[in-house]
Amino acid sequence: MMRFQGTTEQAGGTFLGADFWEKGVKIAGVVSGTFETSNGTSYSVMLREPVKVKGANGKPTEEKSVSIGSMKGFLMALRAAGVPNQELLAGDVIVLECTGKTPTNKGNDQVNFKVLVDRQ
Repeated sequence: MMRFQGTTEQAGGTFLGADFWEKGVKIAGVVSGTFETSNGTSYSVMLREPVKVKGANGKPTEEKSVSIGSMKGFLMALRAAGVPNQELLAGDVIVLECTGKTPTNKGNDQVNFKVLVDRQ
């Protein structure tokens, strides 16, 4: 008999949304999986070093497992890097750095990124 056990938190972790990213903020880790949301494909990433994020209670918490959604600037950086179909795969090693934000006419600034992806 095989047994499998896991939690939602292990599979995804805290979303690093647009409000997390500021110029110079960088993360590095390994993509542990993908999942679909109403906004498109998102990626679970196990980080090399934990990052501080705002917890559910509003207090800062350190997270080593995070999720990255399909922000336009992120997808554009993947395309510019030459990542096939702008899609990460489980096992990809990524370094993602915010290079700034660009105003849009949609009310939310676009977060811009520099990305490095190593794939075996």
